[in-house]
Order: sequence, then C-alpha cells, then structure tokens
Amino acid sequence: MDNSFKFLKGAKMIHPTTGITLEYLDKSNAVCFVLFNETKEKAILVKQFRPGPKDYTLEVCAGLIDGDEDPRTAAFRELREETGYLKKDIVDVEELPQGLYVSPGYTTENLYFFSGRLKSDDIEPLEQSLDNGEDVKVVWVDVKDILRLSNDMKTILAVTYFSRKK
Repeated sequence: MDNSFKFLKGAKMIHPTTGITLEYLDKSNAVCFVLFNETKEKAILVKQFRPGPKDYTLEVCAGLIDGDEDPRTAAFRELREETGYLKKDIVDVEELPQGLYVSPGYTTENLYFFSGRLKSDDIEPLEQSLDNGEDVKVVWVDVKDILRLSNDMKTILAVTYFSRKK
C-alpha cells in the first residue's frame, strides 16, 4: 500500500514563545453547503463512509476548494456534484463572513459555510456528478432531528445556525 498522501501534507514550525516544535497538517481550504427545502423544515445531507469513525456519516455537502477557486463557486460546484441541484434552483443564499478553522491545533484548513433554500420542493435535481471513488447517497432529514442523526460538527453547526436565520 502506498503511504504517501494526496490531500494532506505534514509540516512543522517552532512555537513563537516556547521554542518547542509544533506538528500540523498543511491542508487545502474547503467549503460546505446546507441546502434546505422550501419551508426550511428539512435539509439535504449526504451519507458516505468516513475513515475517522470508520463508519457511514450524514453530512452537509462539502469538499475542497480547487486551486484559486472562489469559495462560493466551490460551494455551488460541490452542491451540484453531490446532490444534482443547481444555483438557479436556490434562493436566500447566505454565508458566514469568513472561513472557520476546522481544528486550529493541528491543521491550517479553513472551512467556508454556505446555505440556501430550494425555490420549490417540486424541483427535480440532475444526476449526481461524483468524483472518482465517491459513494454518496442523498438523504433529506428533518432539521429538528439533526443532533440525533449526525455526529459531524460542521453539519450540526451549519444546519442549526442557518435554520434559525429567517
């Protein structure tokens, strides 16, 4: 098995006051997009296998930003790839004002949060356009059940934060 990494790069730096060596992952920034149905009572999540829990998780659509791609463009690209919904299907697009560190103790990755609402629940999505090796199933869930259904921090934050905004 090849042990080289495709998306992660280990790095080290010297702490500015203590002089100890700090190890961290130098990683690309990412986006996530929580799409609500017309009434904001449901959110679309994707079910996929994740190596951290070694199990399937329910998460909002998310993915890495490609090169110098704008976060908003990346968010709509990921939404299209994973769910089949297009930018023209969505209204009330919101975003957090800046990216948030995923885990500042060990990675440089910032995650940019977006949300939107379907113009109509009658809109039919296109087929998914998944990356090679992705196995992603789309699931609509009741917003009120998010803490019971997901163990993913970005998902719980995105769904609870954006569902409360009117």
